[in-house]
Amino acid sequence: MIVKVENTFKPTGSDRCMATPLLRATLIRNVRLAASAAARASPRPTRPSVSALRQHIPSKQLFTWTKKERTEKPQEEAHLLCPTMSESPHPDIRARAQRVAAIAPCPVCLDTHSQRRHVAFECPDCGWPTHCSELHWSEDPEHAKYCSRLREVNEDEHDIRSGRDVPELNFPGMQAYDEAVSFSNWDIFWFTRGFKSINTERSRRLASKMLTYPITIASVLHEHSGLTHRNQRITPEGLRSLTALRSSLHTAGNVELTSLEKAEKKPIRIFILGARSESNLPPDIWNQIGYLFPSCVVQIYLIGPQVSLPRNAKRPPPDVDMDGNGQASHVHEPQPVLPLNSSVKRTTDLLHVYGVPSYTTSAGMNVSIYGLEAYYHQVHAQFAPFDPYTDVFFAFSPGFGFPSATSPPLTQMASPTEWGQDIPMILDTKCPLFVTGFSPTDVERDVRSLDGVEGVSGEFDWILTPGINPFGSEKWEVAEFDPRVMVKTNWGIWGIRGKRRDIRQGGKGKEEEEDEDDFEGRYVKT
Repeated sequence: MIVKVENTFKPTGSDRCMATPLLRATLIRNVRLAASAAARASPRPTRPSVSALRQHIPSKQLFTWTKKERTEKPQEEAHLLCPTMSESPHPDIRARAQRVAAIAPCPVCLDTHSQRRHVAFECPDCGWPTHCSELHWSEDPEHAKYCSRLREVNEDEHDIRSGRDVPELNFPGMQAYDEAVSFSNWDIFWFTRGFKSINTERSRRLASKMLTYPITIASVLHEHSGLTHRNQRITPEGLRSLTALRSSLHTAGNVELTSLEKAEKKPIRIFILGARSESNLPPDIWNQIGYLFPSCVVQIYLIGPQVSLPRNAKRPPPDVDMDGNGQASHVHEPQPVLPLNSSVKRTTDLLHVYGVPSYTTSAGMNVSIYGLEAYYHQVHAQFAPFDPYTDVFFAFSPGFGFPSATSPPLTQMASPTEWGQDIPMILDTKCPLFVTGFSPTDVERDVRSLDGVEGVSGEFDWILTPGINPFGSEKWEVAEFDPRVMVKTNWGIWGIRGKRRDIRQGGKGKEEEEDEDDFEGRYVKT
């Protein structure tokens, strides 16, 4: 605002000389005082708020015109990923909640009142049925210790079924011949293998759960394995066995084979014993083994009474027990198992080949999958002869040390109807056997079960000492019989092989197998 101040003092000619600097300063001061008074009297303009200013900021700033607008699907809200299991929109999760409520005991009733009452109240924080009532849920001080893990599992299960894009499961294809893969841990493997960036913990858990079975196998057999003699995981005997296998897995150039070379090359046979959930993986997951070993033909045999089969798989007639009058007294029906993954489109029935319900399918250019619903000792003779250079056995969490279902006083390792017949046969082949466990207790229990078993105790050499598996799943798995029990698939791994013995004749030592020089000469190729 401009304020005009009229000067009423008009000096005469004699007075002009009196317009001293003091008068001039007085006039200027009066003008400034009047201007400030007028400014205080006028209304002050309001300052716009920060939110109002933000509305006028353009959405694209400088140098952002070259970037494409993202059209990503928004992430699910936390409360949508963690509902109570009985109110889940997915039928299989609701069915699991019913199974937990039917067998899991209330921890407060069991520990405090020495009563066994099934859980019926679902925790509002994690969504799992954990106690018999809200009162016992509020009185349990231990629940807070594992509630966050249960919530994590609940969110993961709903996230898998949410229908979102899953970029972490877009696996790379063939590895370039001049790019080395490192098997130190998950992060280095994903980086050197060329996986897309995995930026969230949930994505890590999902990717590690899907890949833990094939990458555990590859991490043991590959020449760049993180399990070495230097870190005291591989024993001298184990180094000999793995060197023999690697001589067949890695050839000069390590390049993909032609059709004629595949037909002439002896296949690498990987026997997975007691297969359960691993038999239901999509074939693309198993094909990662083929990408890591492009210069060989891989045959993966999934053997066990709980192997998943195609819905139209042929089965032999059921076994029938006859009574004294020649009448059927009992019919042995096969146990229901999870059907084969729907992603498997083309399968070939092999009942006429192995005599048990079985199938085969192709997982890739150099990987074939065979599924046999049988105990291993029922089909062992059909795979003979065995070669330590091309054959290897794996058992993922087999439960050697758990009580036998058919012979309760014995462990499954000692039971003649379970692992009691299988392991001695495997040791006789002199081929490596690698075993995983879901926790330190499980690994120790399985190792201890080997002692005192006829045909096993004292008949094997250690090739891989018990320890952590760097490629175990990072996702927690909750036991339905007690939600407080949580484990991680393939947490640990160890390995054994049938013992090699010397036979002495005429005072001179003669090995039953080839001597060390001949053994090394077989796998050193030029």
